[in-house]
Amino acid sequence: MIWLRSVGWLMRMGVALAMLNETVKEKALPSVKSQVFILLVLMLLVAGLRAWQITHTEVAARDSIGFIRYAWLLENSTDWKSVIKDAQQHPGFPLAIHFASKPVRYFVDSDLSFAYQLSSQLVSSFFSVLLVLPLFYLALEIFDTKVAIWSVLLFEFLPAISKVLGDGLSEGMFLFFAASALACILIAFKNGRVTIWFFAGLFSACAYLVRPEGMIIVVACFVVMLGNIVLGKLNDSKSKMKLVTGLAGVMLGFLMLALPFMLTIGKLTTKPTGQKILEKIAVLQVEADSRLALLSGPELAMNVFDQAPLFASWWEGEDKGPAARFMWSFMVLGDSYLKGLNYLGCAFALVGLLMTPKGVWWKPGVIVVVVSFAILNVAFYRVALVMGYLSERHAMLALMMVVIWSAYGGIVLGDTFVGFFRESLIRVGLVRLNHFSLLLILLLVPSVYKSMETLHYNREGFKQAGKWLSSNCKEGDLVEDAFCWSHFYAGKVFLEGKSGLVVSDPRVKYVIVERSGNPHLRLQTQDEESLKAQMGKVVYDWPCRRKGANSTVLVYEVPER
Repeated sequence: MIWLRSVGWLMRMGVALAMLNETVKEKALPSVKSQVFILLVLMLLVAGLRAWQITHTEVAARDSIGFIRYAWLLENSTDWKSVIKDAQQHPGFPLAIHFASKPVRYFVDSDLSFAYQLSSQLVSSFFSVLLVLPLFYLALEIFDTKVAIWSVLLFEFLPAISKVLGDGLSEGMFLFFAASALACILIAFKNGRVTIWFFAGLFSACAYLVRPEGMIIVVACFVVMLGNIVLGKLNDSKSKMKLVTGLAGVMLGFLMLALPFMLTIGKLTTKPTGQKILEKIAVLQVEADSRLALLSGPELAMNVFDQAPLFASWWEGEDKGPAARFMWSFMVLGDSYLKGLNYLGCAFALVGLLMTPKGVWWKPGVIVVVVSFAILNVAFYRVALVMGYLSERHAMLALMMVVIWSAYGGIVLGDTFVGFFRESLIRVGLVRLNHFSLLLILLLVPSVYKSMETLHYNREGFKQAGKWLSSNCKEGDLVEDAFCWSHFYAGKVFLEGKSGLVVSDPRVKYVIVERSGNPHLRLQTQDEESLKAQMGKVVYDWPCRRKGANSTVLVYEVPER
């Protein structure tokens, strides 16, 4: 009977998986020559995808404009301390854009907007290529070479992750330093060298200077090391002293870079979200209107960093009570993992977690990864609960950790599936295919196709409107743009705070409006009827001609009173 045969297959799968779970295989590390070859191939593949994404980007990421503005302020200010203290982002990524923009502007000197967009994407892409190295060795320390290769491939090519890494955002730089810190921690627990511990702290500090979550790694490491020192069963005082010196090395490396920044800003983080979480401010209704007020000049320069993400999951059940909000916070957190791992990757991760050999979980370095993951999820939950939104970018570090178990789970499932077939030509063929992990290939191939889509293809109209404004409006004319793109491509970002600019006579302002199926309720946009009532008229329109995007961007010229 078919159902009995199905039960038999399930029992065989359970036995096979249980046997895998009980054994910890000795890792056969590849030779140095093989490692170099593998890493070069992986880095070339990632670099190829990033190059494609850079050349197929319609507009800069909206959040990237905030980093570009920060970099421009660093370029034109003699008081970096004040800029860093007043900004609402950590300085690592804007500093990198600032330095990268110098050679880029040498070749692209006629278009500041494009030069800075390219600079931000080059920095992000460069670090995402370098990320191959620490992520490979992080997965290698936990599992083996095959898992390490697939961890890199999945993380760098899954579309939800890949599009962020190539999009001029801080995640590529942050994840490189975070993965480097975690890899150093795993290696240091194994060999006990204080120099490795020092670099673990140093990389954690570098990650912290890019995003505040970088501090979580050193906190998790501190907790695990202190627990081992106080509660661990160490054989002798020499082993305990190694951990004590290692802990000192971690803290020295971290504080050497992080402490000057903390003293400069006078707190742990400059990010408004982080401040509200730390202060436990319960904001049950977060309206983006106040964050996205139509500002100009210096006001816009200082407030753009407090803008909420345009693409995020938002709480919209104000009348449903706290219990519904608690449940929503959990659900949106789970949704970020499902989307980030392309759904099927989550199933592989669950299998990987269940089938991980017991010996792996008791490695101190793996415990640091688990503790970091737990703290991150508590922080994400608090962001969703307190702020009323959760951006997919928030989960990138946690996704990097989970993807290692996705790779392991996909490999385990593939091996188990092939084991069902008796000796035959089918089995021989499947074994050969599974040498490359067939199930993971099925996940990866459509992901690569999706990752190669043009970034922000449906925002072309805003760029064209900005280009029109740069040629047709005066330097001092106000451009009201809740979306930021047209304001950026009109070059207004680079004129903020300047006085004595030429203005139109009589005075006019330009307002950007989008006609689309999305009302953008969380942006303070002006409706066309209101603009017409102010004697406004359409002076430019751009209908989006891309497939799947049905919108028109309009520029209204409105007399100023």
